[in-house]
Amino acid sequence: MPPHSYKSIADTRIILHSVARELQELGYKLDNIRQLKPKHIEALVEKWKAAGQNPGTIKNKMAKLRLTATCIPKPNIIKPTNEEYGISNRNYIPTHNKAIDEIDLSQINDPHLKLSIEAQKLFGLRREESLKIILSQADQGNFLEMQPSWTKGAVPRQIPIETPEQRAFIDRAKSFVGEGRSFIPADKSNREQLNRYIGETKRIGFRNLHGLRHAYAQRRYRELRQYTGKILECPLRGGKSRKEMAKEERLIDDKIRERISANLGHSRISIVKIYIG
Repeated sequence: MPPHSYKSIADTRIILHSVARELQELGYKLDNIRQLKPKHIEALVEKWKAAGQNPGTIKNKMAKLRLTATCIPKPNIIKPTNEEYGISNRNYIPTHNKAIDEIDLSQINDPHLKLSIEAQKLFGLRREESLKIILSQADQGNFLEMQPSWTKGAVPRQIPIETPEQRAFIDRAKSFVGEGRSFIPADKSNREQLNRYIGETKRIGFRNLHGLRHAYAQRRYRELRQYTGKILECPLRGGKSRKEMAKEERLIDDKIRERISANLGHSRISIVKIYIG
């Protein structure tokens, strides 16, 4: 089996459990994942499309199924492209605001996990980044230097440190975990801490905490617009849409979106609209 991140493996396991349940609902009984056949894949895709699931969500599930098919190994049970299943291109225009502005960290008993989630909130980190980051190495005074081994796609990036709250968190967290340590406890593996993260997230009532990253992006938009002399919200918080902006405003908006895209670790500026509208 080819190497994959703990996050990818954990996500694949979750999706496979869901797939098994959905196939049972459709009348298919599989005793083993190796019994998957092309008809099962077709039935699942039709079910997902009929339920109105986002094309991006369906494509993510298909990626996990292709990984599974390769590992069984039965790669030919799934068609090579999503287009052959009539799965449309992903829609990057959000229909509602997914930001998580507040989260009660007192509900989290694991102090390492609590720091991971706080780091997500303050710096817009992805889940795996919030576990792997080593603050004593990342802290460069005015910004966090995200190393490739911590990030999605091994893409390094810089995240500004601009508020007293961010600086206080970094100093407190570094003091707690110690020099050269991540937010994964010494007695836990990456996978064990990831599983604990997933379990605690569900326990406190969230499907996932990606909304913290959305909230970060929206705060960055407000902060960067403030530097231009105006305090303006992003479109998802009631601010002007691109169509409503004058030419000069759109130029400013473009630069702000580029900054946010870089802070989040996205190579395509178009993805930023998922977070801010």
